[in-house]
Amino acid sequence: MFNSNDFDKILKQDNPTYERVLTSDLHALVALLSTGGFTAQQVAAEMKRVSAEKWKKYKQTKAYLVREIAMLTSLIRGELVNFNTRSLTALPGGNIKHDAVWASDTGDLEDLAHMFVREKVSWDTPSGVARPFLDPAYQNAGQHFGVGNAVTSPGSAGNMSDTHDAKGAWAPQVFKFAGPGAIAYTCKQVYQCSKDNKATWQDIPNSTYEIKREVSLQGPKIKMSITKNSVPPSNKAERVSNSLLA
Repeated sequence: MFNSNDFDKILKQDNPTYERVLTSDLHALVALLSTGGFTAQQVAAEMKRVSAEKWKKYKQTKAYLVREIAMLTSLIRGELVNFNTRSLTALPGGNIKHDAVWASDTGDLEDLAHMFVREKVSWDTPSGVARPFLDPAYQNAGQHFGVGNAVTSPGSAGNMSDTHDAKGAWAPQVFKFAGPGAIAYTCKQVYQCSKDNKATWQDIPNSTYEIKREVSLQGPKIKMSITKNSVPPSNKAERVSNSLLA
């Protein structure tokens, strides 16, 4: 159980001259602890405001708090925040490359070492006109989790790249498409994170996208188009299209 006198002794062991001259990065945390009326959540919030580099100096202090304040161990673990797109680019050959990045609420990506990030792609049953031209795996509603159902990125990486091609799940039969009009299918993509070694997954806020693929005729050739955009659309940088002729 936390004891203010014991805490002060350990704090002084880590820094014998604590705040004799300058205000410490631990000032707000120590002030909170001195009130005696704190919660574990409040302590965790203050601890996350202290840099990982500074905690190297106050190693014994941190160990004492984790040991003596119930639930603090889980509360100070880093949380994934600020998921956003670094680039969404049309590449040669009808491909789209999506580079996503994120941060830790502690300011140090190493605090996300306990996390994994993956993509989840899902789709509804396609329209009757499109269905015969799709790979059998896409002819009914379904989902997958990256190539081979096993692609993940460590949370500490802070980034993940994803490439989509215009052909996608179209079957070879699509090259016999004779019109009229166009056929299309749409997938929903969301990025997810796991905090328990991939046992369970949660959707990451602001990480949902729509991927639409369309086939039409352009003269004697088949035109394959692809568009990826954020859901809901946030800005022009969150939408890109590409196409190829086959």
